[in-house]
Amino acid sequence: MKFLSLIWGCAFATNVFATDQAEKTFRIAGYLPEYRVDTIGPDQVLGLTDLIVFSVQPTPNGSLANNAWPQKRMAKARELSTKAKVPLLLAVGGWGRSTGFAAMTANDRSRQRFVKELSSFCQTNQFKGVVYDWEFPRNAKEDEDCGALFRDTKRLFGPKGWSVECAINPARPLPQSWLVHLDAIHVMSYDNVPRHATYAQSAMDLDAMAKLKAPANKLLLGLPFYGRQMTNRNNALTYADIKQRFRPANHQDEASGFFFNGPATITKKVKLAKERKLGGVMIWEVGQDTTGKDSLLKKVVSATRD
Repeated sequence: MKFLSLIWGCAFATNVFATDQAEKTFRIAGYLPEYRVDTIGPDQVLGLTDLIVFSVQPTPNGSLANNAWPQKRMAKARELSTKAKVPLLLAVGGWGRSTGFAAMTANDRSRQRFVKELSSFCQTNQFKGVVYDWEFPRNAKEDEDCGALFRDTKRLFGPKGWSVECAINPARPLPQSWLVHLDAIHVMSYDNVPRHATYAQSAMDLDAMAKLKAPANKLLLGLPFYGRQMTNRNNALTYADIKQRFRPANHQDEASGFFFNGPATITKKVKLAKERKLGGVMIWEVGQDTTGKDSLLKKVVSATRD
């Protein structure tokens, strides 16, 4: 009996340890839009903990528009996630893809329809969760409706073990009613002016999230793998293009009028996320990275191990 108790005790301790380790996993979540999937290789997603397919859209009547992801592209995304041994998450909405949210969420019937269609789509395509990216609710009523969408999704996804996450601009409100329904919050700490994604801005954005009472362990700090022109933010280049055109040194974040995050700043931001005990980091987006030893993703992975 004592022997059995000892075995049970060891098994219990092992399970507790495994659970504790799982809870402490530092996430590296990378977005992959449909216009990159055909040209990206498995080596460009190695090191991620989550691969996020971007994106599907809600329609006002609650149907799900997934025309950006025909079966061939979806199969490629699943292949990438399998080779990298990471789960697939599904982004919903995004910049220029959020027009259906307001009408859909305002109506109980259309909202319920959408959540059911979303669940079915995730089941069919092996997604393990969603990241809502409504850019942006315009008033208190839409904030409330957005919270109802999170609630309804969590009710359906929670029992399946699927996550419900959202991406937010840290300068915008974060209603407390949202937090109980969300497993993670993606902090879009970029696209500011004129230097769109400085280290100091990331620190301020995390301070803002703390004031909004967002739990640190639910936060993923956004890392840009692209640069913006400081005099015209509409001009952007991928990090791969910047590296090829301008050959910046690892400590540089500016070249020919473009501001970006080089390896040194990316490393500092990952360390900031670890110091703040965040849930991890997220990347917009992995297809913008360069390859080989200069890969920013490799710097992210390395920084998590220091």
